[in-house]
Amino acid sequence: MKQPTISQYLLSTCLYTIDEFNERYGHLPREELKKIADEKFNEMDITVRLGYPFKNTVHYTVGDMKQRGSKVNHDLFVESKDFKVEIKYLKNWKTNTGTNTNSKEWAEYQKDFDWLTEEIENGFKGKRAFVIGWFNCVDTISRYLQLGNGRGNKPIVNEERIAYLPFLRRIKVPTYTSDLIYNYDCAYEQISLNLIGEKNPNLNCIFLGNKEDVFHFAIYY
Repeated sequence: MKQPTISQYLLSTCLYTIDEFNERYGHLPREELKKIADEKFNEMDITVRLGYPFKNTVHYTVGDMKQRGSKVNHDLFVESKDFKVEIKYLKNWKTNTGTNTNSKEWAEYQKDFDWLTEEIENGFKGKRAFVIGWFNCVDTISRYLQLGNGRGNKPIVNEERIAYLPFLRRIKVPTYTSDLIYNYDCAYEQISLNLIGEKNPNLNCIFLGNKEDVFHFAIYY
């Protein structure tokens, strides 16, 4: 018998979360919203919201032992449905010089993408997901993610990285990271990822959010 997939469960929960943040923060200017995003929210705030509909059937930060003794933590694990979800919250943090920088190296996100791809290849399509959430308070998502080659002020985009973000659009070529903007025309639609070097990743994405929304999600499954 056909059962609901993990993306179907997550879709409604993410939409409710967007509505919640719109009601709470929709009236704020971007500068104030950015301060709230960086200082008052963390990954666990988003994780708890996504896990709440599963009530007492969900476990948080469950370790899964991999080869060579390395450990992968699944932020949400619903044992009864064999659902496992990785979650990342995008934000900036202050350096010692007072400037903003990315909260995580790209390798942290690549690790989750690799895990999801491997799980799908092993037959867990519909049971695994990777969710990224962020407040819509910066002019480009590259303010949160290291999407360029190198660390200069205006790096050229890394094509392998932006392949994971099919909801972005280039405004000119050659493309610097600051030239990437959201393509809201593809919101709420399933997108198949065309990953460089992958013959058949069977990986899909759905981008949730409109220009007026204060929070965005990207669900990978």
